[in-house]
Amino acid sequence: MLSRPMLDRTAFWGISYYAILIVAAIIIGYFISTSRARKYGLPDDIILNLLLLGIPLAIVCARLYYVFFRFSYYAEDFLSIFNIREGGLAIFGGVLGGLIAAKIVCSRANVRLADLLDAVAPSLILGQAIGRWGNYINMEAYGLRVEEEALQFFPFAVEIPVGTFWYWQMATFFYEFCWNLIVFLILWFLIQDNRKQKGDVFRWYILLYSCGRAVIEGLRNDSLTFISDFVRINQIVAGVLALGVILIFAFRMRDSFSLVFLLPVITVVVAIVEVALGEFERNAYSDLFYISQALLLVLAALVIVTMIVWNLDCRHFDFRCFCILLPNVLFFIALFAFGFGRVNEDNTYFVTFRQIASMIQVILSGYLLCYHFCPGNISTVLSRKKRRRSVNE
Repeated sequence: MLSRPMLDRTAFWGISYYAILIVAAIIIGYFISTSRARKYGLPDDIILNLLLLGIPLAIVCARLYYVFFRFSYYAEDFLSIFNIREGGLAIFGGVLGGLIAAKIVCSRANVRLADLLDAVAPSLILGQAIGRWGNYINMEAYGLRVEEEALQFFPFAVEIPVGTFWYWQMATFFYEFCWNLIVFLILWFLIQDNRKQKGDVFRWYILLYSCGRAVIEGLRNDSLTFISDFVRINQIVAGVLALGVILIFAFRMRDSFSLVFLLPVITVVVAIVEVALGEFERNAYSDLFYISQALLLVLAALVIVTMIVWNLDCRHFDFRCFCILLPNVLFFIALFAFGFGRVNEDNTYFVTFRQIASMIQVILSGYLLCYHFCPGNISTVLSRKKRRRSVNE
């Protein structure tokens, strides 16, 4: 018997709150996506066609993704695979199913896949934000146990029934709701009307969401894992996807590839390694503390070198570059300084701050490659170099 009753998951007529939230997210997403599709010159019925095909495909792929990484659990009862009312849908699998549906719909309508993905990206992340409140109703997607009484308050923590008692756990569902909402605002107000190439809105959705998920996933108690309980599948997928988007931005500049464009990519790789090391350090290998701290200085040095090389390449002081990168450099240095004497402490929260700083740098590197260096600045730099070569000749 619980110390106090569970939340009622059913709203009315046997319909769950989670189902109501999902339907609401679909309806809102439909109207948002339709408005964007018109601006991109897509057919009026393409969003409806995508929903009709995409929803079942997304559910199937989301379930298959989850079952694949929990196969030992479902192997004993194959019929339980079809019982999705008990949970077990993974968002990365759902996105994959949506991509398959989008490809099919675009092929039939003879339109660009990139335009359709850009049209639906803002509504997709907004739907994910709305759906996170369903996790609260179902008492899932929560985080680590919060023992400190001073931190036992919402929105930092939330009470979750475990066994016969309620315990305070980190409100990771709320953290992701907030991040998803921020990503929606960035896509809606900053990215979609300033895309450098078709497909950039969707690429930024992948990059931004993955950076947030890589940090938040490390705080959750119900992650899909393999090898050990702290090697999280979704964290690995998020890191790979974020790096993939960065490489796409970088390879656009293959005709003008140089150190100034390579440095942000190197920085991203180091930042992702920092996040991974922090996960091992927090869960089992505290001896990695010194390596993780050293990587903070490496990241700070890489960013400083990026600022210097970019300004030397431009042959003038670019104040914008410093404004973008310098605050996070100071964040790295502050975390390094604050780490003195913490090797034997409980560094659960400290590791999270390191991971946040690292993922912020991944986002900033993406901005540099997509907007600050490309394409206007690159053409300016290239024309300047051509003029120099012609003068020397």
